[in-house]
Amino acid sequence: MESTVRFIGKIIERYRNVVLVCGALVAGLVVPQFSTYLESAITPLVVFLVFTSVVGLRPAQISVSSYFSLIVISLGISYVVLPVGGMQVANTVLTDGAALGFAIALSVPTTTGSAIIWTRLSQGDVQLATTISIVSLLLAPLFTPVVLSQLVGSQVTVPVFPILTELVIIVGGGVLLAVLVPSRVVHPRLIDSGATAAILVLIYTSVAGAESGMFTGWELLAIAAVSFGLLGFGLVVSVFCKRGLNLGRNTAIPLLFTMNLKNLGIALLIAQAYASPLVTLSIITHYVIQQVSSALLTDRVL
Repeated sequence: MESTVRFIGKIIERYRNVVLVCGALVAGLVVPQFSTYLESAITPLVVFLVFTSVVGLRPAQISVSSYFSLIVISLGISYVVLPVGGMQVANTVLTDGAALGFAIALSVPTTTGSAIIWTRLSQGDVQLATTISIVSLLLAPLFTPVVLSQLVGSQVTVPVFPILTELVIIVGGGVLLAVLVPSRVVHPRLIDSGATAAILVLIYTSVAGAESGMFTGWELLAIAAVSFGLLGFGLVVSVFCKRGLNLGRNTAIPLLFTMNLKNLGIALLIAQAYASPLVTLSIITHYVIQQVSSALLTDRVL
């Protein structure tokens, strides 16, 4: 009995964030009226999320020169190979709004927190995961608008300059805040809790602002299927890199997570420029499936 309780507790702890994300999604559908008070806080919340990703990092944790070739490989796959391949599938299976959601999700940088956490739990090279994640984040103002424009082509108007400006503000603001606020005055547990709360508010506000009646259960299933397919494709690419480059498991693990996991906060911020509820639905569904799949893959792959 005690072992069963311990097992259930372990499962709940591992999937705690996924449960919270689903709760925020349901709240946005059931009680959307409070979102009007939170819409103006979206950009500050994403700035705060960037801050939580970089605060407390020491120079010793970032080693660009040592990992240069691996950084290039990860960024190339994350910003080019997976987005291009993924959109071939998304455009074939999904409607325009849902496909646009995947275009946004695939064009944003690595989600720093999750990539580092899952790498640590998998006993991979945390320093490599940290380095790639930070470089991906810092390059987002340059890469994300370009990649998004290429993915959607002439089908959808991409507000490149507003997105570029927004990314410069949130990335620069988050880094500046991390410089100004000494890490010793902010407890790590408080930072983690604050980041989780910010993500939940972003999800609630994004879902509440969409017209939920404009999508069906079949569309949700199609989005989930595409998301699983993209993660499977990413896993295959990761295994190919491991074997082709003769990488050890310690190195392959952070490549797997940094190439496949994407930043939810930045994706939702960009999604505000589009009215279709399917855009937000695709991004959040993909994020939830990313996190569940990462938990299942931890210590079981590569």
